[in-house]
Amino acid sequence: MQPPKTPAPIKELGKPLNTPAQIFRLRYRADGTQVAAGCSDGLVHRWNLSGKEPVELPALTGHNGWVTGLAFVGDSLLTCDSWGRLTAWDANARQLWTVETAHDGWARAVAPSPDNTTVATCGRDGFVNLWKVKDGKKLAASAHTADTLTVIFAPDGKSLLAGDLFGIVRELPVAGGEAIRTFEAKELHRADRVQDVGGVRCLLFTADGKTLLVAGAEPKTGGFVQCTPLVIAFDRASGKRTTVWRNGTEKDGYVTDLAWHPEGFVVGTSSGQPGQGKLFFWKPGEEQASFSVAKPNCHSVAIAPDGQTLVLAMTNANSSGNGRPKGEYQANYSPIQFWQFTK
Repeated sequence: MQPPKTPAPIKELGKPLNTPAQIFRLRYRADGTQVAAGCSDGLVHRWNLSGKEPVELPALTGHNGWVTGLAFVGDSLLTCDSWGRLTAWDANARQLWTVETAHDGWARAVAPSPDNTTVATCGRDGFVNLWKVKDGKKLAASAHTADTLTVIFAPDGKSLLAGDLFGIVRELPVAGGEAIRTFEAKELHRADRVQDVGGVRCLLFTADGKTLLVAGAEPKTGGFVQCTPLVIAFDRASGKRTTVWRNGTEKDGYVTDLAWHPEGFVVGTSSGQPGQGKLFFWKPGEEQASFSVAKPNCHSVAIAPDGQTLVLAMTNANSSGNGRPKGEYQANYSPIQFWQFTK
């Protein structure tokens, strides 16, 4: 007799909602009444969650390139795009201000400060910039020297941590200037004959602020990219590694997003070879994920403020990365699925 299966800790809520474009990042508003997604069509798609079912709201327009990063900051929404633009919107979807060249080229991410008065951005130009949420005034800049893929504030708000293409995380003063120290995760990068691949894709602190999680992938090849999802945990005080965790094989690709659940575990996503992706739960220090489910090429995940639901952005089946249906490429788009935690 086989032992009974352990019930899954989450269940899907209804059918996925289909968006017309690929989602790069999605997040909940602080009161849990809205989800916003930055997309490849240059729009910010939004859903009202106040009722029994999600209701799509008018998309936010104004970006020229892909909307690559976004963050709800108090009552405002901050978005950035692949042309380097940074824009702020109020709670009524009115544009408050915009900075056309927040970065010289691709802006990668937006991160709010703990007190919601400032945001940090990073970009391909190697800079980490600090902005005032109220009016978009630039407060500081720090040269990171390499393509900077992600940035977050330290829990005390006194410094910034930025991860680059080469697997280096630099801790920077919020006032700008040289790095205070570095965390090295060089396994996350590979210099291949074809291209540099990898990089620090996600940064996350545990709730107590004692552990820094640095995530991406351990590349095997750089042409037809093969890499294994990898998370490295560092002790915040000493800077020493405490855990190196691989989640899958070289077909499973990159860790694309991380979130911290109030119950004390990481919720993450990965995207690899066409059709390969996972939603997973992992507690730092453990050898295996406590929960994992295969979903095609997952790109972003967000946990509702009450910790009871999450939303996941995936990729459609038979997309342009998966062949040519009827002789033509099918455009990528991102179904989003809501889930409810069951325990």
